[in-house]
Amino acid sequence: DWFTPWPQDALLSVANQFLNKIDLGTDEARNAISQVCMTIHSSVRKSSAKFLSELRRTNYTTPTSYLELINLYTEMLTHERDIINGKVDRYQGGLDKLSTTNKMVGELQEGIMKLQPVLKVKSAETSELIGVVTKDKEAAGVVQANVEEEAKKVNAATQEAMAVKADAEKDLAEALPAFDSAVKALKSLSKNDITEIKSFAKPPEMVMTVMEAVCILKGSKPNWDESKKLLNDAQFLSSLENYDKDHIPEKSIKALQKYIKNPDFIPEKVEKVSRAARSLCMWVIAMDVYARVAKEVEPKKAKQAAAEKQVAEMQALLAKKTSELNEVLDRVKGLEAKLDATLKERDKLQMESDISTARLGRAEELTGGLASEQVRWDQELKQLTQDKIDLTGNILLAAGVIAYTGPFTSSYRRDLISEWTTACINGSIPADPHFTLERIVGDPPTIRAWNIQGLPADPLSTENGIIVTKGRRWPLMIDPQTQANRWIRAKEKANRVQVIKLTESTYLRTLENCIRVGNPVLLEGVEEALDPALEPVLAKQIFKDGGRYLIRLGDTDVDYNQDFRFYITSKLSNPHYPPEVCVKVTIVNFTVTPKGLEDQLLVQVVAHERPELEEEKNQLVVQIADGQKQLKDIEDKILYMLANSQGVILDDEVLIATLKASKTTSKEINDQIAQASDTKTRIDEACEGYRPVAKRGAVLYFVVADIGSVDPMYQYSLQFFVNLFNSCMDKSAKSEDLEERVGIMIKVITEDVYTNVCRGLFEKDKKMFSFMITSQVMRLEQGTISDDEWGFFLTKGGFIDEDRLPANPADDWIKNEHLGGIVNLEKVKGMAGLLESLEMDTSAWKAWYDCLTPSEEALPGKWESTLSQFQKLLLMRVLRDEKVVDGVTKFILQNLGKHFVDVPPFDLASSFQDSTPLVPIIFVLSTGADPTMYLYNLAKDLGVLERLKMISLGQGQGPIAEALITAARESGDWVCLQNCHLASSWMPELEKLLETHQAIKLNDDFRLWLSSMPSKVFPASVLQAGIKLTNEPPKGLRANIKRTYEDMTEGEFLYFDNKAEEDPEAHKKVRPWKKLLFGLAFFHAVVQERRKYGAIGWNIRYEWNQSDILTAQANLRMYLEEQNEVPYETLCYVVGDVNYGGRVTDYMDQRCVAAILSKYFTAPAVETDDYTFTEDGKYYPPEPKDLASVREYVDQLPMIDSPEVFGLHRNAAIAFENSETKYLMDTIISVQPRSGGSGGGKSADQVVAELALELSDRMPGLLSAEHAAPATFSTDDEGTVNSLGTFLSIEMGKFNKMLKKIRSTLAELQRAIKGLVVMSAELDGMYQALLFQRVPTLWSNVGYLSLKPLGSWFKDLLQRVDFMEKWIVQGPPESFWMSAFFFPQGYMTAALQTFAREKRIAIDTLDFRTEVTRTAPDEVDGKPAQGVYIYGLYVEGGRWDTGKECLAESNFGETHVYMPVIWLDPVVKEGGVMPEAPGAYNCPLYKVSSRAGTLSTTGHSTNYVRNLQLPGGDLPPQHWVRRSVALLSQLDD
Repeated sequence: DWFTPWPQDALLSVANQFLNKIDLGTDEARNAISQVCMTIHSSVRKSSAKFLSELRRTNYTTPTSYLELINLYTEMLTHERDIINGKVDRYQGGLDKLSTTNKMVGELQEGIMKLQPVLKVKSAETSELIGVVTKDKEAAGVVQANVEEEAKKVNAATQEAMAVKADAEKDLAEALPAFDSAVKALKSLSKNDITEIKSFAKPPEMVMTVMEAVCILKGSKPNWDESKKLLNDAQFLSSLENYDKDHIPEKSIKALQKYIKNPDFIPEKVEKVSRAARSLCMWVIAMDVYARVAKEVEPKKAKQAAAEKQVAEMQALLAKKTSELNEVLDRVKGLEAKLDATLKERDKLQMESDISTARLGRAEELTGGLASEQVRWDQELKQLTQDKIDLTGNILLAAGVIAYTGPFTSSYRRDLISEWTTACINGSIPADPHFTLERIVGDPPTIRAWNIQGLPADPLSTENGIIVTKGRRWPLMIDPQTQANRWIRAKEKANRVQVIKLTESTYLRTLENCIRVGNPVLLEGVEEALDPALEPVLAKQIFKDGGRYLIRLGDTDVDYNQDFRFYITSKLSNPHYPPEVCVKVTIVNFTVTPKGLEDQLLVQVVAHERPELEEEKNQLVVQIADGQKQLKDIEDKILYMLANSQGVILDDEVLIATLKASKTTSKEINDQIAQASDTKTRIDEACEGYRPVAKRGAVLYFVVADIGSVDPMYQYSLQFFVNLFNSCMDKSAKSEDLEERVGIMIKVITEDVYTNVCRGLFEKDKKMFSFMITSQVMRLEQGTISDDEWGFFLTKGGFIDEDRLPANPADDWIKNEHLGGIVNLEKVKGMAGLLESLEMDTSAWKAWYDCLTPSEEALPGKWESTLSQFQKLLLMRVLRDEKVVDGVTKFILQNLGKHFVDVPPFDLASSFQDSTPLVPIIFVLSTGADPTMYLYNLAKDLGVLERLKMISLGQGQGPIAEALITAARESGDWVCLQNCHLASSWMPELEKLLETHQAIKLNDDFRLWLSSMPSKVFPASVLQAGIKLTNEPPKGLRANIKRTYEDMTEGEFLYFDNKAEEDPEAHKKVRPWKKLLFGLAFFHAVVQERRKYGAIGWNIRYEWNQSDILTAQANLRMYLEEQNEVPYETLCYVVGDVNYGGRVTDYMDQRCVAAILSKYFTAPAVETDDYTFTEDGKYYPPEPKDLASVREYVDQLPMIDSPEVFGLHRNAAIAFENSETKYLMDTIISVQPRSGGSGGGKSADQVVAELALELSDRMPGLLSAEHAAPATFSTDDEGTVNSLGTFLSIEMGKFNKMLKKIRSTLAELQRAIKGLVVMSAELDGMYQALLFQRVPTLWSNVGYLSLKPLGSWFKDLLQRVDFMEKWIVQGPPESFWMSAFFFPQGYMTAALQTFAREKRIAIDTLDFRTEVTRTAPDEVDGKPAQGVYIYGLYVEGGRWDTGKECLAESNFGETHVYMPVIWLDPVVKEGGVMPEAPGAYNCPLYKVSSRAGTLSTTGHSTNYVRNLQLPGGDLPPQHWVRRSVALLSQLDD
């Protein structure tokens, strides 16, 4: 696989890492949750393997899936915590408010009584205070005026002082920046910079100048020695930084001026000499500037100080007066405050009295009105409190369901949820033991709205809806019945959903626009691959730039609207999305479930039968949904108002009034809902009477859906089926009695579905379809076929070791495979005692076993009366497998009736009646079938022949066809597009074209006819919507010859009669022409009909058709016309070897064609009247009269053909019946879930695991030359290993390679079943093969050619290895088992080469003479004088007559006869050619009965070994050629 699963430690570690980010309480809880996360991921991996093995559906779990689970969990937990906390707070708040209100009532009454005397006291105190306050206010006004005058003077003096201070600071500001930059420059100097200056022995001039200036400021002598002393001081730089700039001596400043005025004494010039000197220069200049400025500033500072002193004195005086004023004001303020408080208290007490009185009235309204809510809220709160406790576990389960279970069907989801719930409980994680996704994260009003919008109401669909809306990734819905598509369209209709397809050229532009404006997008009809351009949208690669959310599409950044939603649907019923798609989307399986479909069909039935009930029910559903939504809104409103009421709730008059109105509305709605629910219950009970019709419809639909996997053309949409279902109800007879009416509808629906679907099936599948209907009705509806019985029917109970079989009660006719089947069958309920009955009543059972029609014969003893019809079929499956098709026919007849056995005739007119301009009619072609003539005739009958436009598709024809359709849909013409399978690249265009028809008005007369061979490229949507018809070539000899003569014109048949009128010589050619023409028609029918007998008919199935016989007719006419005598030899060559033989690629088949034709193109057939084509005399060339007489003769030919007519023995019918049974069973098995193969109550995994273990235990060891006998690999004088030894070495290598592969894959499969390794596609194929008793492809790819079922194949393998082991250890055997070899051709060559080396003869001059001995393999007592003995061959198509030592006709029922030991005697060829013995038949030897293989350059199949000459007895070799007699090295059983 493309990824390696993470080990459990890694899963735990990653979960712990991510879960650290959220609050989960304790570390123990976090560890337990991590453990469950790991369990969820691991269990889904196992379920995915089971999902693939049982239902053939692929689902991938990757590390990305695991991270998605954890991220989804953390997000959902946070979100749901907020929601549940909000709900708890709302309900708790509501209950608290109601509780508080109840307590307040008593307090209010007591408070009103106490308030009255207090109010009187407060009124008197208020009047007294008002007088005192007025007097004090007047005194305070005088003091305040004096203070304000003094404040003005202080402000003026302060302004003046501030101006002086600003002037001084301005001067200082000039010097300080220079000083600061100088200090900064000093700080940047390092020790190295100072060292650099000190290092000058004779400093540069400017350096000397700078240092002298520094010396002056430092009070030292301005010379270099002093300078160096300063520089040597470790504190030199810090002394400059901290220099006392405010007290520089005047003398130093004057001495400094000579340097300052030096034009070169500037930092920029000094820097050119020394960086350090530059910084010192800056410092010197800064000190000079500062000293100068400080000198000027000093007087100003003095002035400033004086002004500030004056201001301070004035402010002190002002402060004193202000303090006096404040004392007065404070007193006034205190009195005013006291007055204000007294007034307020009086008013407050009055208001409290009024409020309390009003509150008492409102409290009664509130508590009385919400009494019932209080009880309900209390219950809700208890549930929410429990949910809050369970939230950690419930959300973990919900996240698992959303992240992982989308692709699974209902039963798988239930199993997973059950396993996860158990894991939570075991890990002490609180979770709801009865968890459902709908209850935990579903919103009931939303779900009801979904149901109204078209989402089915079954639990699976509801889960799907939640997964679609709650998942973090965009949903990809597997939607073969388009239910999800219709739901999304309805759900998002109000949001202006845009529907796009990947096939549209503008889909990306539409998507881009929707992302900008926030419209939802539905991408429909996707296949298994998604456009890489969608990657950013699927991965939600959104980024923020400049406050805008953007997403990059292609090379464009598009504004991302958070309202954007993206949905994807696929019509594929079982798509295989690769892991890289699975990790980007949430895959949701919307495939309709049996229960869901049954409910939907019940709606259809009730709407048809009782439309008034259905209408009323629909109205009630909407009414109930609306009512419940209103109730929820009202409750939310009440709780919101209670929660958001400010202060005392009883003061909110608006709230109380609103609550009262809401409660009244709520009561009315509740009454309406209760009434509506009662009515709906009564309606539902009435509807249940029609459920059997819906149940039958659901069973039929799933049978129809299942056959879609048999052939790509057998596809029908649910919409097609529902339309058919409805039309059946229309046409069924009415009845007042409900039970009778239901019975009529079930009958009509079952028959019509069979007829309508059957007309689009090939002949080979019609019986299978009919049987599937019968068995599924009995299994799923009536329950009369158990799962054990059905499982046995499919597999015969599985593999059983022959060594463990009981004693055989009749080994002369009961084979081991029969006995194994009987042992398994006895385990089925009701079948016990079967083996004992066989032993006690052997002769009766033998008579039943030998009869030609066992399905018509009664079973021996009690079994006829005790067994059900299906159990009798199981018995036939074991003992007479070849007659199962006959048994199935009778079973159908007994249970469903004759209608389901009769094949509906090809009726183009009725199919046309069912069609509309929107529904195309599709001819599903088979080789040799051409429905064009039927279409011409229909068009002619309906008068539209001139308007029938036909075009054969192929390269470049697409645009022409499109133009024809575009014109015809307006004009009302018919358009027929032939051979659609040849225009695979144009098929998507056809699909798009037909989709546009849904949106436009078509002419009512327009019809579209399509023809195609079965092809996977044919658009599924067109197939599902169309009416499909098959028209196969006629079956049977009579029908085939009849068609030839019906297609023949009078002119053609009487060609030489007409010529004879002009040319008398032509008259003698009339008889040969008509006789040989019939022989040709007979030959044409025979070569075609022989195909049904499989390999014994033709090694390869050739597709001869009408063109072959028409060409051969033309050649026959030409050679008769051109030559005077009939050129039989030439005709045989031209017709047999060229016309018909031209299609033949296998040499043996070419030989057979010539042998068959020689019987019809022969002089006696023309010249005599008593010549017959068959021994019974029923088939002969008729009298050469007119065409009508020949047609009459053909009409009276037998309806049923015996194999002898085709040159075969009647035993060939057994092979034909076996192949029919095999095809029927293979087809039925191919549509079963793989769990259907299990028996005895065991799961499929158990069955396969046990079988794999058993096979492992029985595996032989590798072949080794270590203990080889000396003779095995003996060498000649030159040291060359003998030829047979070399051959053995090669075979050993092949066997060992095969044994290693078997051993390793068995071990790997057992590990995969246990979930220890991933179940790869190869292992899954092996799993399926073992389940259904087939040899896995993994083994056959490295193995030998074999057609045996698994049990026989494994036994054969053990025998082959044992033979090879004995050869190695004991030396070359006296006779060789031909069946043991991979490459028997190599053995023949080695045996011939051994003789060539002994005799020193060139090998290419040698060949084998064949002599069949009378010796059995176990009777050989020595090697031949020369050559080899071989054994293990079977003759098919004839038998070996040991007495006469020649080929003879087979005994009836004996299809294969074991040959005695054969001596291959090397002889020298005469003239390079092996002489043929008189009457000898060159019998081909094949490895297996299929005969066909890969054609080699010799013209033979790789299955072919060589020819062996066998005496033909009294019959000519051509007889055995027609019988297809061949030798086989092994049988198929």
